Amino acid sequence: MKKMNRLFFAILSCSIFLASCSDDNSVDEGEVSLGQYEDGVFVLNEGNSNPTSASVSFISNSGVLENDVFSNVNPGQVSTGSYLQSMFFDDNKAFIISGQANKITIVDRYTFKFIAKLDANFTNPRYGAVVNGKAYVTNAGADWGDASDDFLTVINLSDYSTSKIAIGNWCEKIIEEDGKIYIINGYYDSGSAISVFNPNTNAVEKVIELGFLPTSIEEENNILYVVGPGKLAKINLTNNTVAASVNLPASAKNLDIDNNKIYFTVANAVYEMPTNATTAPTAPIFSYQSNSEFGAMYGFAVKDDKIYIADAGDFASNSKVYIYSLNGSLLKTILTGVGPNGFYFN
Repeated sequence: MKKMNRLFFAILSCSIFLASCSDDNSVDEGEVSLGQYEDGVFVLNEGNSNPTSASVSFISNSGVLENDVFSNVNPGQVSTGSYLQSMFFDDNKAFIISGQANKITIVDRYTFKFIAKLDANFTNPRYGAVVNGKAYVTNAGADWGDASDDFLTVINLSDYSTSKIAIGNWCEKIIEEDGKIYIINGYYDSGSAISVFNPNTNAVEKVIELGFLPTSIEEENNILYVVGPGKLAKINLTNNTVAASVNLPASAKNLDIDNNKIYFTVANAVYEMPTNATTAPTAPIFSYQSNSEFGAMYGFAVKDDKIYIADAGDFASNSKVYIYSLNGSLLKTILTGVGPNGFYFN
């Protein structure tokens, strides 16, 4: 019996040794793919009044493009609606917001398979964020020029039930940080503040006045960076006060932060400066040519040493995404759907 045990363990040890000496480049059997879209970036194509013109494209990390991902994965499923505004994530789910259809389409973020459709308690939905098992979506309300009818839609992610919370101020871009939600109170030429919303009390606990129209918002190392025409504000999230500001060109709008550097855009140009800068740079990294009257720099992001620019073109035909290196060299030009307006990285 002992001899048999010794023989068994000898064979087992030999097999383990042989397995360990196999090709080091082989795939670890413990690694399970989450889906065909787990490595890359989604491009949200806004579309126009034709419900079939809105779409989602995917660019893999190797540069392979797939247009109209939702229709490809979910043939026969009702479309996401047109005028796609934005997309946000929660664990393995992606939420696609259609402003025109007043609905959110939920898919698996890695396979893009349809999960659910939500269409209650939305009026011109804009942007979303998730905290403590609930999603919070900003709504512009029925009257775009009236801030008093703007509100938040609260989605209970356990059963997808929805409810509304009046904000009484402009509700635009939104970001979650340390259990609080920060809402841009500004739209086009109106508004000049950031609201701090506490999900535990379902109320705005503070309004941070900026003195300028906020258009973009990012967080880094407990500092909230807000860009608008002519100004960059740095808000200390420990006490929710403006700690510093930097003068920018009057047409500054987009913002992203990567590796402790601030990237922002002015017209068709991209600028970069350290997060601790006290003055703005005088020269851009690069600029690009656009024939679009309203669609230049329609989408902007910086990720993994690459700068992504979406140009919406004429908002009627397939448009272009440009990928640049951090020094401004054009790496790739990609033809996506109609009116690309944002990048969402898996």
